[in-house]
Amino acid sequence: MHKYWLNFKYAVSLGKPLLIWRLVKTYLGIIFYGKRPLRYVDFAIGYSCNLKCDHCFATALEDGTMRRGVPVDKNGDPRKMLPRGGVGRERITPQEYGRIVSEAMALGACNFSFQGGEPTLYPDLLDYIRAAQPSQNVISVTTNGTLLDREKIAALKRAGVDILTISLDSACAEVHDAFRGMSGTFAKSLATIKLAKEMGLHVTVGAVVSHENLYSDDFNQLIKLVTGLDCILFLALASPVGEWANNANIMITPEDREYLDDLCATHPLVRTDFEANWVDHGCGAMKEIIYLTPYGDVLPCPFLHTSQGNVREQSLTAIRANTLTNPYFATYYDRCLAAEDPDYLARYNKGFYKENGQPLTIGEIHESEIHQREKVGDHSC
Repeated sequence: MHKYWLNFKYAVSLGKPLLIWRLVKTYLGIIFYGKRPLRYVDFAIGYSCNLKCDHCFATALEDGTMRRGVPVDKNGDPRKMLPRGGVGRERITPQEYGRIVSEAMALGACNFSFQGGEPTLYPDLLDYIRAAQPSQNVISVTTNGTLLDREKIAALKRAGVDILTISLDSACAEVHDAFRGMSGTFAKSLATIKLAKEMGLHVTVGAVVSHENLYSDDFNQLIKLVTGLDCILFLALASPVGEWANNANIMITPEDREYLDDLCATHPLVRTDFEANWVDHGCGAMKEIIYLTPYGDVLPCPFLHTSQGNVREQSLTAIRANTLTNPYFATYYDRCLAAEDPDYLARYNKGFYKENGQPLTIGEIHESEIHQREKVGDHSC
């Protein structure tokens, strides 16, 4: 019951009556009409970042001529970053994003999140937030928290932001700073958490959990720190992509999953994506959640780098409907595909990128598999 209250507390703002009405209609549709609405759109406005995190997944999608913390534009403008491969693809504009938001809302979405990279590096972040119709939606920003101060937090709040998700990787400053590649980040992030709460924003703390740290004393201390701040601790499961590509040692095991589920059941403030769904427990990718790259590619989540389509070429409605015919996404899968299913990762998520940096589509991967089988057949002859 406490978890449901927390969901309500974080989603409902008395200053957003249109949002409350939309939430009520959505729940009634689920309960009485069996509807299966979209819930959450996660939008990466760009992949530039001021830190160099050990686990960064965005390095798999960013420009090959750029590394983290080094914008490709000579004037240092992260908005001029090119996609991987150096072939220029324009970022989705706030106007385009507004159209995507309207379509996602028609599918039921009421939570729009902005991430990166580091989204607070981008001068046009507020334009994207305003395009997300904040009076009718929950707006969240995922950030490392190191670039925010009272003035910037106030600007985000005025624009309609309800939730800040701020990353902490450890309760130990030295461990966190080493993981983030810069000293002083723990102190700054912790100060930002406290400041945002003081200024009336809801705050969740994001952390990555892996087979290697799940049972550690440091992880237990992180739980104590975050729950002591009365914040939700949102756990992302470690996935072998980006800087952790091909590192199977980080993936959680079935035994780890049982321990993690028990942990979430006994700690109301500790949760994963599985606990946030509207309809059922399990993987909500494409059913309730989509991830949108800066260039319009629709991915099931930030860690599944197979494009289901591009919103500049197809409607979001058509992309989602087509993906939901895939058995992996048709139901609430009982495992995280990106972190717990090595068979899925080997087939769909292992280095499948075009020269211009676009993730390959499911169809292109299937064509590649057919071509590979034909080559093997020809060789055997």
